[in-house]
Amino acid sequence: MKAKAVIIGGGVIGLSLAWHLGRLGWRNVVVVEKGHLNGGATGRCGGGVREQWSSARNIEIMKRSISLFKSLASETGENVWFRQGGYLFLAKNDSHVAQLETSVKLQNEHGSPTRMMTLGEIHRLCPYINTDDVLAGSFNPNDGVLFPFSVAHAFAKGIKKHGNTLITHNPVTNIEVQSGKIRRVATEKVEIETSIVVNAAGTWAPAIGAMAGVDLPNYPEKHEALVTESLRPFLRPNLVPMDSGLFVSQTMRGEIYACLGVEKGMAENYRSSFKFITAISRAMVDLIPRLSAVKVLRQWGGYYDITPDTNPILGPVEGVEGFIQCHGFMGHGFMMAPAIGEIMAEFMVHEKIHPEIENCRLIRFQTGGLVAEKMIIG
Repeated sequence: MKAKAVIIGGGVIGLSLAWHLGRLGWRNVVVVEKGHLNGGATGRCGGGVREQWSSARNIEIMKRSISLFKSLASETGENVWFRQGGYLFLAKNDSHVAQLETSVKLQNEHGSPTRMMTLGEIHRLCPYINTDDVLAGSFNPNDGVLFPFSVAHAFAKGIKKHGNTLITHNPVTNIEVQSGKIRRVATEKVEIETSIVVNAAGTWAPAIGAMAGVDLPNYPEKHEALVTESLRPFLRPNLVPMDSGLFVSQTMRGEIYACLGVEKGMAENYRSSFKFITAISRAMVDLIPRLSAVKVLRQWGGYYDITPDTNPILGPVEGVEGFIQCHGFMGHGFMMAPAIGEIMAEFMVHEKIHPEIENCRLIRFQTGGLVAEKMIIG
């Protein structure tokens, strides 16, 4: 089998890239996924999207991503359940207030309508939350949430529409490199001749990199999430107390979704833990007292794909021609996927090097990393 390009990883990042490549006219692109669709981080995330970041690059990326998310349903025919109810960040100390003020100023300079919220404004927007130790907040009405499963299926439908291929349950076993160039990808189902391989494997990216002789600094960090029984809708914005790493939202059907970082660990352990349910129960009830008697339906584990400077690794690498990186999104790959897919596709098709690619190449860890993003949830 021959392919124009092979994308390793059928999560939302790899799917978005394949979709954008198809939109730009590339055919015979093959996406290989080791498990089932939505089996990794994409199917385990909360689906949040936001313009609230501390760096100009992430603000601009997310403005573009939100724009693309808005048109995804009409372009693919798949309802992705996009609801823009805003994100409300809650600061509980002077340092976090200052951080929000700086970030809001930068976001406003880039056209995002984020604003600082006083305690009174927070209470009026969210009268059900405990504000006893809250000093201030920031709110952006453009932020929101989508249903991750539907987003992945929308991209998958678009990939097939453009004549490209997604193969699931198909782990990669080897990447053949000859004279410093990509030649072939071996999987459990098929061998694929190609000159271009994109590593979009998330927490498994270092293992894929090693197959091509490339050492990657990513490591997995375990997070867990839960969903409760349905309640009458009362929670419009997504809530983020900055002191705990907690994220809380309510689905359109009324369930409460919440997640929290737990520990570093191996990316094969998706089991839930008593440690998590104890910690998140306390955090949720402290924030929203009315949840003290709510029933938990399900909890699960997933992984952030962490890099040393909290920024992704994108673009080509030294020494292996045709081996392109697209991973390290710190648990925020879902929300960035539409814009990142577009940026990477334009690079591959038109050789357009977006500043995001230039800044996020692997070589930066030898020459000096990027400034760390401060508004990371978890």
